Order: sequence, then structure tokens, then C-alpha cells
Amino acid sequence: MADMNGQDPRVLANQHREFQRRAEMVQQQMSMVQLSLEDCNRAISTIDELNNVSAGSEIMFPIGSGSFVYANITHTDKTVVDIGAGYTVERPLPEAKEILQRRRERLTTALENINNTLAQLGQQMQAIESFLAKLQQPQGNVGSQ
Repeated sequence: MADMNGQDPRVLANQHREFQRRAEMVQQQMSMVQLSLEDCNRAISTIDELNNVSAGSEIMFPIGSGSFVYANITHTDKTVVDIGAGYTVERPLPEAKEILQRRRERLTTALENINNTLAQLGQQMQAIESFLAKLQQPQGNVGSQ
């Protein structure tokens, strides 16, 4: 992308549109990763809170969309955690928390990579926009008196 001289402006405009489409897809990926990261953080917080609850306690448990149900906690030492590919396992709270923390690290890394990709696409689009803007500027009369 560094040297665009000699390129057809229509080709550059098409490349710009393609970069825009890719940027939109990357932004959708970013949204999905952010939602997963928030979900992971909520699960870690819930595990932390379970350390303060004794068996037999009644709690309000979130079911989504700002809604809760009352539930009695029978086991405060274990939880069932998703390990991927549709599989879940029962693990002690500390081990489940470790699994979720590793997942959070992977999601954070993925989010950083997505941000870098989005920045690169933005730079490429900006380069094309600048080049096309220069082409549209009237050329001054060089050397005329």
C-alpha cells in the first residue's frame, strides 16, 4: 500500500470498500469476544462470591437480562465449568477459577489481536483516502510565469 502511484483510482476505491467490509467483520468479532470476556469475568466473580457462602444458604442467582431466581446452595466447594467443544466438567472452585482465568487471558490476547487488525485496516483505508484526496486536488501550474 505504500506506493499507490499509477494505480487506477477505481481499483483503490474498490480496495477501500473491501477494507471497510473487513473492518465491519472484525468489529463484529470484537463484540463477540468482548461479550465472552464479560461473561468470563462474571463467572470468576461468582466463584469468588461462592467462597463467602455456606451450604444451605439462599441466594438470588442471575438468570440473564437483569432477572434473578432464588436458589438454595447445596454445594459451595464445586462447580461445573465449560472446557470447550460442548464439554463441561465438575471441578473444585479454585480449579474452575484457574480454568476461567486462562480463558480470560486467551480472550484478552484475542481482543488485542483484533484491535491491532482493526488499526491496520484503518491505516490502509486512511492511506487510500489521502491518496485519492490528493488526486482530486487541482494541480498547480508549475513553472508558469
